[in-house]
Amino acid sequence: MHKSRAFPLFFAVFGSGMMPVVAHADVFELASDGNFVEISQPAWQAEMPAVEGSALVAQQPVTPAPSQTGVRQHIQNAAAQYGINGALVDAVAWQESRYNPRARSSAGAIGVMQLMPGTARQLGVTNPHDVRQNVAGGAAYLREQLERFGNNVPLALAAYNAGPGAVMKYGGIPPYRETQNYVRQIMRRMSVPVVYRSEY
Repeated sequence: MHKSRAFPLFFAVFGSGMMPVVAHADVFELASDGNFVEISQPAWQAEMPAVEGSALVAQQPVTPAPSQTGVRQHIQNAAAQYGINGALVDAVAWQESRYNPRARSSAGAIGVMQLMPGTARQLGVTNPHDVRQNVAGGAAYLREQLERFGNNVPLALAAYNAGPGAVMKYGGIPPYRETQNYVRQIMRRMSVPVVYRSEY
């Protein structure tokens, strides 16, 4: 979820130790035949056909994908568990993966909330491919960022995307186009205007 300035197509989240923890780049779905299929702008469908000749090979066993309704129920449960507005967690999940539990970025981020394996471990997620654990881990990380930045939602979102170090460095939403669009799109999905404040 943090976007590296050196690699503009990637973003990764950083934990409290400023270690890379989550990443996002080109997103792929793990198809039923074990290959990865790139997914684009349309909303996730529970089953997508595989693209023949895919060069990427699955590292995890394929399990049936839960319905979008089931994924969103996990989102609401995790939001309640961590005391976060359910619409906020829902909007982050939509922005990250279109609710796709099989999404995998080219940087290695996994699942609905696009957790990097290292982040998942730090958050106590033993299986980032498990939808419930993945969503709970993403919600926990979002809770950390809200607490870090005084419940300022745009700054917490910017930290989820660009890393808290970048937010602290710039004293607000970093001047990265992807991060600014990320924050704007999530706030728009929640029907809340973005106010670019530097105080936190």
